Amino acid sequence: MLARLATIDGLIAVEVDHRGELLRLKLTTPALLDRVHSALHALGYRADVDPQPSGPDERWYGPAGVSELSREEAGVIAQRLVPPFARTEALSAGTADRLVAVVTRALHWCFTSHTLAAAPPGELRTACSDAVRDAIQELIDADAVERFVAALGRDLAAGA
Repeated sequence: MLARLATIDGLIAVEVDHRGELLRLKLTTPALLDRVHSALHALGYRADVDPQPSGPDERWYGPAGVSELSREEAGVIAQRLVPPFARTEALSAGTADRLVAVVTRALHWCFTSHTLAAAPPGELRTACSDAVRDAIQELIDADAVERFVAALGRDLAAGA
């Protein structure tokens, strides 16, 4: 989305906040705001102006920094899902650690390699579930893979 917006003539910079909820724009002229709103709506996003400036500690990410944010989010998801799953499945500590690493890599790859410009709802969730399924099948048995992927799908749907 950031890369798509960055192609708008007159848009000097576009960044997303750490939560991925707000955009910060630098425009050559305020008149460009209508073009940015239209582009966001075309991508399926709501666009409102927030009159409050961001706080001094707010972290912002441009198109090049979003990969870092995606890696962080992938790790958060893996750390949230794998430990309880590992306990339920009685996985060894080593297998659980490898599962966290593999799930993090698969999700990061998925988050950074998919463009959602005209994607139907749920496409990213499906693509990332499939990527994780493929990545973890060498670590745990097939039934456990499906149980993990189901948990991941529920987690991703809850965050959508």
